[in-house]
Amino acid sequence: MSRTRALLVLAVITAIGGALRFYNLAWGAPYYHFHMDEHYVFAGADLLRVSMRDAALSGKFFMYGPLPMYVLNGIRWVYEGLAHPIALNVHQDQITYMVLGRALSATFGTAMIPLVYAIATRVSGRLAGLLSAAFLSLSVLHIRDSHFLSVDISMTFFCMLTWLALMRMAESGSLRSAVVTGMTFAAAIICKYTAVFMAVPIAVAHFFSPLRPSSLQPFAAWRRWVLRGLVPVATSIVTFLVLDPMVWQYFDKFLFDVRTQITEPHTGGVQPIWLAHFVNLPSPRLFWFTNLLWWGMGPALEVVSLAGVLWLLARRTRPALLAATVPIAYFAVAGSTQAPFIRYAIPFIAALSVSAGVLCADLVRNPKWRLPAAVGTLLVLGATAAYAAAYMNIFRQTDARVAAARYLRQELPYGTKVLVEPSQNIPPIGSYFYATDFNRDYVVWGPHEERFDW
Repeated sequence: MSRTRALLVLAVITAIGGALRFYNLAWGAPYYHFHMDEHYVFAGADLLRVSMRDAALSGKFFMYGPLPMYVLNGIRWVYEGLAHPIALNVHQDQITYMVLGRALSATFGTAMIPLVYAIATRVSGRLAGLLSAAFLSLSVLHIRDSHFLSVDISMTFFCMLTWLALMRMAESGSLRSAVVTGMTFAAAIICKYTAVFMAVPIAVAHFFSPLRPSSLQPFAAWRRWVLRGLVPVATSIVTFLVLDPMVWQYFDKFLFDVRTQITEPHTGGVQPIWLAHFVNLPSPRLFWFTNLLWWGMGPALEVVSLAGVLWLLARRTRPALLAATVPIAYFAVAGSTQAPFIRYAIPFIAALSVSAGVLCADLVRNPKWRLPAAVGTLLVLGATAAYAAAYMNIFRQTDARVAAARYLRQELPYGTKVLVEPSQNIPPIGSYFYATDFNRDYVVWGPHEERFDW
């Protein structure tokens, strides 16, 4: 396939993926407590406009990195310059603010599609790139989370950017590629700390560098090679500290948030209420394959992509081994959690899209396997597309919590007592429904009674 034709097909794939990601970004707005992670990102971004100190000292701020918040504030600044100031006590402005933030995730999610194409193309040609892009564009979990301002999509975008940069580093060993790798790696970490897993592929890429000495002597050559390997490390550290100065300015708060919100809950040190549904889970690692990938990308694509990882290892080329390192390294880090939320599979699915695309492309090009491989690839694409189309019905309809709130307001007599679950998933009743206050916490933290006027 010619480069021009491949890019035209890629444009169509990206447009389809973008349409799925940008569709009805106002779904469920302005009730931003519906998605707790989105709630903290929006609140953190708004606080950063006041002062870094207020943001850093707010509850759970360092649970996530601030890069998406910075970008959202930039988008808000542009919008207010072109339109009008956003007042977060005005219903329509709250919706606008949420859509601006969600559009950021949808943009990162869409931009990831050509990135995956570029990565897979370097491994096994343009057909592999197009198939990988198609698989990712139709992956349900990526479609879902591109509709919310959480940090997983943005982190994954920068992880894919790091992946592309480190492949160039493995090919040329140039200082420029090492610096770019370090900068993109830091950007991923400033979105979410889980991106630290990319340190393993970076190390493997440096090992594959053509500048690595081929003999034990002279020792000076090895010293230069080791020092060159520290370039992405130093670059990422400097970039991280410059772009996130709050980490060292409020280091004790940073450590506290990381310990109480990340390490202790995910290693089983504590069991907060928001992890209750994972209690007595027989095998958290197995749960990734029986639940997260199964529902996040569909059974057909899951089977092909996991087989693709084995295929990459069997290929034994440097690009293929690097491509296999990424999902393996991610699962080694993220798979150890005792709380396998489905959004944690977002980086995993992006990496597995590459392995699936390479496997399918290699088999289609094999004369012995061409026909069954082509049929199988079309079936996987068809099943994945059908799943994505079915899932989009969620965003075509009113959020169930909003629909329930409308029903309650219409049917319940004034003064009726309503028993609610202490979580963010309650229907917005009372003033929360018709006069939402962006700065108010509507989550019911424990048993209490509150009167809401309809």
